[in-house]
Amino acid sequence: MRLQRSEWIVVISLLLLSFIPCVGGTIRLIEVSLGASFQFLPHKPMISAAPIPVQVHLATAIPYCVFGIVQFLPSVRQRHPKLHRVLGRGLALAGIASVLSALWMTHFYVYPVEDQSNLLYAVRLTVGFSMLGCFYLGVTHAMKKSIGRHRAWMIRAYALGQGAGSQSLIGILWVLMAGEINGSPRDFVMTAGWVINALVAEGIIRKMGLNAPDREPFQLGPMPSKMTELD
Repeated sequence: MRLQRSEWIVVISLLLLSFIPCVGGTIRLIEVSLGASFQFLPHKPMISAAPIPVQVHLATAIPYCVFGIVQFLPSVRQRHPKLHRVLGRGLALAGIASVLSALWMTHFYVYPVEDQSNLLYAVRLTVGFSMLGCFYLGVTHAMKKSIGRHRAWMIRAYALGQGAGSQSLIGILWVLMAGEINGSPRDFVMTAGWVINALVAEGIIRKMGLNAPDREPFQLGPMPSKMTELD
């Protein structure tokens, strides 16, 4: 499939944004699946105690972030509408599973204070339930054939789902400039990643005019059977 230059920019940008969390997530997924025989990332006792939520989260979030890029390419939507619909349904289910597993981990895992404060706990819950709401509204508008608003809500959902990518980039900059990132700085970095993504998404939605009510298709009225005569 031949993509336009603007589409390649979207693909490359989102792949780069996804790179660090997807690579790290893949390594973590392999660790959890193989157990103590493979250990590369820092050990997390709560993951060892309950590995299934992490496995579900990573096995769904990684495909959602990577293959979700395809859904934003106009050439795919226009030339392969069936693929867009089928892939969209699968990605929506993957996204919902990743959110539900993330909410479970947020609430039930016992995190060290430096990994999750009360503030970050509240932010994670807010983002998770907001993303679920985006999926619900996106699917609802798709069923109503309100395509503009469907796209707007799916863009919002994807932006929140890509929070880990922005958090990784901000975190790297923070470490380079200020060193250690724990406690309040970590809360700031995590929250900033979601906020920045949400703001960018709203800017894209506004620029594309997706919040505007969908126009009704133009239809010709019934043709008169004969011309009326002027008095």
